[in-house]
Amino acid sequence: KYAPLDGFSHDPVDPTGFGEILAGKVSELSKETRHDLPIGEYLIAPQMFENIYLGETFTFYVNVVNESESNVVNVCLKCELQTSTQRVALPCSVQDTIIEASKCDGQVISHEVKEIGQHILICSVNYKTLSGENMYFRKFFKFPVSKPIDVKTKFYSAENQDVYLEAQIENTSSANMFLERVELDPSQHYKVTSISHQDEFPEIGKLLKPRDIRQFLFCLSPMDANNTLGYKDLTSIGKLDMSWRTSMGEKGRLQTSALQRIAPGYGDVRLSVEKTPACVEVQKPFEILCRLYNCSERALDLQLRLEQPTNRNLVFCTPSGVSLGQLPPSQYVDFVLNVFPVAVGIQSISGIRITDTFTKRVYEHDDIAQIFVS
Repeated sequence: KYAPLDGFSHDPVDPTGFGEILAGKVSELSKETRHDLPIGEYLIAPQMFENIYLGETFTFYVNVVNESESNVVNVCLKCELQTSTQRVALPCSVQDTIIEASKCDGQVISHEVKEIGQHILICSVNYKTLSGENMYFRKFFKFPVSKPIDVKTKFYSAENQDVYLEAQIENTSSANMFLERVELDPSQHYKVTSISHQDEFPEIGKLLKPRDIRQFLFCLSPMDANNTLGYKDLTSIGKLDMSWRTSMGEKGRLQTSALQRIAPGYGDVRLSVEKTPACVEVQKPFEILCRLYNCSERALDLQLRLEQPTNRNLVFCTPSGVSLGQLPPSQYVDFVLNVFPVAVGIQSISGIRITDTFTKRVYEHDDIAQIFVS
């Protein structure tokens, strides 16, 4: 809290004296007219838990105070954090100690918050009076833990088996946060490249005010570029790893569960263009390298047939009806198309027909590439 409490810059009943010491130091700095203090002229520790978010480190100071007029011995402190699913014991160093009259003993405890929902901090104290009487008491502190950010993802599949992941990160907390890191930890099947370049992402772009949204783009390429069955094994993308700090420097970190995408349906065969010129001259033949994948679970006996386009702007010089042979599952075969450009402009490659002689099924491939003819 940043305001005085009942006219005091510190808690007047704090037996530790820490607040009084801090108030004196702040007062000395105020006399020197220090303008670089981000916390103002007064500092009061919060008297209740609030604004605790998933992924942050929950830090608190627990203090055992002897309010009697005699010493107590065998003082043992036990702190536990109870959630809807578990009860976690927190490390405490106040064990089997002696606390003199009007004195205290305590420690700072930290715990990384990993669940959302209601939390209960249970503090139990056992001690013995000088008369030998065993005493016990405990206190409960309830506080909610909410989700600080909301993540939405979209997947885009490219023809070359690359996958583009768009991640939208929204600040759902009530405080500003500064994104320190947003990375994608890919699965074993992919290597990842971040599209957001550091020069294009200035510091102001990392600041997220409440309800602000930032978008990040990642490109994932298969580790095995020749993997054709890929689509069953390549559905697991990886995990988003995010870390941030809030206005007072508190650090938080979250990692999503494994991101999954729906495998694209290519049917039994998939045709890709591996090599083609971007620009050619009219009436000068050129070549296109194509690759045909068997995405089915059975062997295919394939035959290449070419249909000349009706506009005759591009003419196939490769013979039609050529056998490509038998292709086992998860394998591919390459073939070259010789094309003669007749007209200038942007021309589209169409008319490729693949026939499976086993089933007599014909697979049609049109508009597989575009060529600029000058």
